[in-house]
Amino acid sequence: MLATTGPDVLVTYERSGGFAGIHEKVTVDGTGTALVNDEKVVLDDAQMRGLRRALRRVVTTESSPAGCQVADHFTYTLTYRGQSATRCLLPSDWRAAVERLEALTRR
Repeated sequence: MLATTGPDVLVTYERSGGFAGIHEKVTVDGTGTALVNDEKVVLDDAQMRGLRRALRRVVTTESSPAGCQVADHFTYTLTYRGQSATRCLLPSDWRAAVERLEALTRR
């Protein structure tokens, strides 16, 4: 079973909220095994390289309530390199990583 916390986890991403009240969670370990909404997915080498490259661009590591006062907003939580941040407005430096992680939820 894939660990969802601990040193083997590369990144955890969650998106929740919106009009439909969705909750998506993606956890990827260092070997390329992901748990996507409780389903196991294996990333190939190219996907892992792209994800790691996108994650290296992440510099926003603090949570912010900005944008949370909007009705039916989404909340984004990214945990990477031992730091977790929650935002209601997606920081631009998260965008490439989030796009890759959300693509896994549409497989």
